[in-house]
Amino acid sequence: MTIPIAFVICTEPGRLEGQSLMLAESIRQFCGELKDTPIYSFHPRVGEPISKHTQQAFEELQVTHQQVPINQEFHEYYLANKPLVCAYAEQNIDAEILVFLDSDKCFFAEPKEFLLPANCNIRIHPEYGQGVGSTGPQDPQEWYWQKLYAVLGVKRELFVNTPIGNKRIRAYWNSGLVAVRRSAGIFTAWKENFEKVMHTNITPPQGIYFVEQSVLSVTLCSLEENISHFDSAYSYPLPLHNRLSKESRLKAWDDIVSIHYFNLFFYNDWNAQIKNLKNFNRNSDKYQWLCDGVVRHKMPRTSVMHRYMLTVRKIEQKLRVFKLNIQVSNWIEKIANF
Repeated sequence: MTIPIAFVICTEPGRLEGQSLMLAESIRQFCGELKDTPIYSFHPRVGEPISKHTQQAFEELQVTHQQVPINQEFHEYYLANKPLVCAYAEQNIDAEILVFLDSDKCFFAEPKEFLLPANCNIRIHPEYGQGVGSTGPQDPQEWYWQKLYAVLGVKRELFVNTPIGNKRIRAYWNSGLVAVRRSAGIFTAWKENFEKVMHTNITPPQGIYFVEQSVLSVTLCSLEENISHFDSAYSYPLPLHNRLSKESRLKAWDDIVSIHYFNLFFYNDWNAQIKNLKNFNRNSDKYQWLCDGVVRHKMPRTSVMHRYMLTVRKIEQKLRVFKLNIQVSNWIEKIANF
């Protein structure tokens, strides 16, 4: 029997275990009429299984977990898990609507926008900043998008505005929260296009890390779907709060439907980082619930030096666009012994 909606996540051994558990806990605690939505967790690569503790906790949370070797060809590229798992879910889970969720998310209110209206097959969120995106013909990254458009047969040009800086760029959406109508076959198209791009060896200047997300964006352009955007309260990029445009910035914890926290809780100074958010009210029991969850799942595990190293690495990636190959991050990583 077809169910109305199902959530899909990826969980592999290590840090994703605690993240997926806290995500599932938040769904069961805060998602209102959607709190009992089936959650399907996939471990899509060959290797050691998730811990017995996580397996038992999933059972208690009524999360269906499977280790299925879905990602074999691109085993070394962990972000390939997303299009491959989503396509597998689309072909094997009998639900009207599928919602893929990155594990580094948490819910604090009922996500009513997951229930797509009849004239909408997909709802998604623009990428937070430009990243590998292109503003158009004069952008140094335009060549990458034109290659993708040519390979995937894009006939229409769409643009979105980024929450950071409100910059107009070629349609580039974040792949960490995607709601689709299963019958539209969007996830399967994403997988097929991802495989095609990987086989043609097209990668953006910043590296392979962004291929799965940019391919999803170009796939949506090629399908010519009616694309709807989530409200800014969904997948709110908490660590980026101070950088968001006025239109995208929230003012209080109780305004949030869900957060996207990236690597925030990976570092020992996570609480201080949250307290640095400008003009943001943390006076909420939901904030305390989150803090308790971060500690309970033992998420912080490294020094802030690692974050600085990643920042340097991002700068290095941007400089490569101008053919400047500087590798200070390798030296930092070696000295700090990460």
